[in-house]
Amino acid sequence: MASAYLAASGSAYFLPHTLVLLGGSGALAFVAQRAFAVRGRGVRVTGVCVRHTFAKDGVAVIVRYEAASGEKFTCLSRPQAVACARIGEPVDVVYDPRRPKNAEVPPIGYGMPFMFSALALLLGVPGLGMLYWIVGG
Repeated sequence: MASAYLAASGSAYFLPHTLVLLGGSGALAFVAQRAFAVRGRGVRVTGVCVRHTFAKDGVAVIVRYEAASGEKFTCLSRPQAVACARIGEPVDVVYDPRRPKNAEVPPIGYGMPFMFSALALLLGVPGLGMLYWIVGG
């Protein structure tokens, strides 16, 4: 009965759009949560610059660091006009102790996590509204 109602009302047409909005909102919220985790419970360690990589925005540094468990990981810094370290020099890294692969090279700001949170809301609220409309609330 519900499927006949959806087909007759034309609201079934909007179901894929709703799912895309809600899926995008969930993905953005996941990325924001990971970024907030590094900022909230992050542990600062000293790593070593192992390589430079070039991007259109500048030079990024690849840093190898060791977590408290003894595992070694690599982290990519944000591209800058000039590399923040030479190969072999120490570089600070902040990582999430629960997920040591989740790391960033300072300076760490709050702009990116707040932007992803706002975008998640901008996609999630219309998605939930459309879902409510489709279900017939």
